[in-house]
Amino acid sequence: MDANQIIQAVGSLGFPIVACFAMFYFLQKEQESHKAEMQKVTEALNGNTEVLTELKTIISMLTGRKTTNADSSNKNL
Repeated sequence: MDANQIIQAVGSLGFPIVACFAMFYFLQKEQESHKAEMQKVTEALNGNTEVLTELKTIISMLTGRKTTNADSSNKNL
């Protein structure tokens, strides 16, 4: 959209209406961007969870202890 089309839209519809459409368009683009960004964060978090689970298993094998979720939560106390 070039400047002449914007000026014509403002002249025929009014600035508040054109501004609302522009803000709506911007919001839609931001939501799409945020969704893609959060998908990458979710994938990274899932990968980290898998690695931590593997590390927990290896540590319990090396120490000869069987750890459970209850054991880990009691260590924080």
